[in-house]
Amino acid sequence: MEIRPRARTLGLLTVGLICMAAPGAANCQVLLNEVMADPASDWDGSGAYDFRGDEWVEIVNTGAATADLSGIFVGDETGAFVYGFTGSLAPGEVRVVFGSESVIWEQGHGQSATGLRLGNDGDTVTLWQVSEGDTLLLDAYTYNTQEAEDDRSSGRNPDGGAIWEIFDALNPYGGQGPPAGNGLPPTPGARNDGTGEVPVASATWGRVKQLFRS
Repeated sequence: MEIRPRARTLGLLTVGLICMAAPGAANCQVLLNEVMADPASDWDGSGAYDFRGDEWVEIVNTGAATADLSGIFVGDETGAFVYGFTGSLAPGEVRVVFGSESVIWEQGHGQSATGLRLGNDGDTVTLWQVSEGDTLLLDAYTYNTQEAEDDRSSGRNPDGGAIWEIFDALNPYGGQGPPAGNGLPPTPGARNDGTGEVPVASATWGRVKQLFRS
């Protein structure tokens, strides 16, 4: 059975309770941090490029306390869940989910193995928390076509900040429309500040190796 948040659908975006309307919710500190919608490289470190498997979404803990990730899900533009997190996230730590991991999660939950479902003509990615029968929309980001070009990611700069930019070092963006390109490489599992440093807890080399490829 497909897992979906218990919420109302308004247009393309499914909206449940809004995190900002519930400041006491434990995981309102967990936000979307970076999105790669149109990979052209082997971002998941599998040894082979796959347009579906190499998509990725990164989350960040912006709070001062460790966040429990149980019941936190990435969703597509309709709100249908495509991946469920486990474990915990330390303050300032980021966590990446690749499309290949999403496929495995979907298969394990009886869903069609479609991955993160990030459209290349603009789309919305959502982040949800399900707790005690309530579904809370933690965060959502809608990106446009120029953000979803080969090996460009869209991310907060700095991590968890209010400003989204295009991380376009691998495919420079010369257009005038927002968001702006920043000349930095995409940084799955590493800081969004140009240093390439991994915050708090390290990711596997396979997940960040694209930062250092020639």
